[in-house]
Amino acid sequence: MNKQTLFSIKGPAVIAGLHLPPSPASNQATSVPMNQIIEFALKNTAKAVRAGVPALYVQDLTDLPVAPAVQPHSIAFLSVVGAAIRKEFQQLILGVCMMSHGAREPLAVAQAIGAQFVRIKVYTGAMVKAEGLLQGCAYDALTYRKQINAEDIAILADVYDRTGTPLGEMPLVEAARSASVYCKADGLILTGLSFNESLTMLQEVQSAKLGTPLFLGGGAKTENIKEALQFCNGVIVSSSFKPVSGWTEESILAEWDYERIAQFMQAVNG
Repeated sequence: MNKQTLFSIKGPAVIAGLHLPPSPASNQATSVPMNQIIEFALKNTAKAVRAGVPALYVQDLTDLPVAPAVQPHSIAFLSVVGAAIRKEFQQLILGVCMMSHGAREPLAVAQAIGAQFVRIKVYTGAMVKAEGLLQGCAYDALTYRKQINAEDIAILADVYDRTGTPLGEMPLVEAARSASVYCKADGLILTGLSFNESLTMLQEVQSAKLGTPLFLGGGAKTENIKEALQFCNGVIVSSSFKPVSGWTEESILAEWDYERIAQFMQAVNG
């Protein structure tokens, strides 16, 4: 099994967020059979790996509406796709991100497919999102990770995920401290409603010197990646790899473009 981790990457940690087509169980007009989803995943992962992207996570972004708790078919869906990616790309740093809120399920999938990290969007505190009120799951995540002997799987925790509104909002640095120091997240993800807001958030948390790696959760482009990397250890990127911009059904379902990925990685490494 690949021993490399997000934190052993030489240089900035670029994480590609692979948004999968709707699963058959999501019962949408755009749902496709599993063999086509696996083909989609392998084709796009191959583009990222060829361009030099070191890490990637799979996400069921298009299984909408988002359920308030992880569904059995989501676990099966991401496990099958993740296992196919792991078999084909054994050196890739692989992760899991589930749209529905849960601590145990992403860790279980990650362990099963040989992934090295998970992204959890409501790790501490409480947030109101489209699917309702979600409460932090740090205790459940840490105790379950230890229970299944999976402490080599890193937990990346969002601080105020931009798709929701926090309840009882603490100052940003204190929220970051809560996730990293008190609740032992291995990395923190910060994302504002705009790139400039994200930079401000990263600068503020960086200045607190919490000793935890910071990641920009969205908005990174070829044109701004150098500026972003002044304030974080890595970035999560997907939309910039696509020829269709914006958050629409067309853009979410669009495949990555190899030339765009290569240009992005050249900007990162240049």
